[in-house]
Amino acid sequence: MMSPKEKVSQIISRELLQMIEKGKYLPGEKLPTEMELASQFGVSRVPIREALSVLRASGVITSRQGGGSYVEESTNTALLQGIKVESNDVQSIKFLFEMRKAVEPEAAYLAAIRRTPEELEEMKLILHQLEKESVEEGKSGIEADIDFHRSIVRATHNPIMIQTIENLSVLYEKVLSITLQPNTELAHKRRNVFREHQRIVEAIELEEPELARVQCSIHLRNAEKKLGLFIKDFI
Repeated sequence: MMSPKEKVSQIISRELLQMIEKGKYLPGEKLPTEMELASQFGVSRVPIREALSVLRASGVITSRQGGGSYVEESTNTALLQGIKVESNDVQSIKFLFEMRKAVEPEAAYLAAIRRTPEELEEMKLILHQLEKESVEEGKSGIEADIDFHRSIVRATHNPIMIQTIENLSVLYEKVLSITLQPNTELAHKRRNVFREHQRIVEAIELEEPELARVQCSIHLRNAEKKLGLFIKDFI
């Protein structure tokens, strides 16, 4: 069942992946055009383009000279679909956070090495949006925060990391709603969280992988403190 919290592009990417698994689109076969898919799903071309980008980064499809997207000859969709989180209880949230601490500092490290100028610009645009929503408008900035971390993972160019984060995006939102909600009451906390994100981007821009890893670890450690307070109150 689709979660109302999921982005349209995430739903479309999953449905396209299921179509490929079921053989509607065979290995080596060309997918419909963006316009045709937009008509099929009843959306604009923007979420279609985002969904195809996720599948392309995950190694499910590829672009070929002359245009168009094609199903990869050796797509291992079972691996990409194998990671599931069925609940959003405290234990699952704790497990997710353990995964974040293991994966995200390494993702920041790799992004500092592999990011393209376009990917860096995307991080800065999302960072600007986070500042606008969180620091200036006093909101939690959950969506921008999720997009920020997703942009770093995409810059690793590691398809397994990318798909892992995409599959867990709903639970990510649950955790961030917990750790960011207290910040809406205090301007200095919102500013501090923004600065933590800003330092990660600065390290990635400077192509300093070790610094990027450290800054990401600091950010997660501070978020973990808020999570610990929530769990203490919850139980």
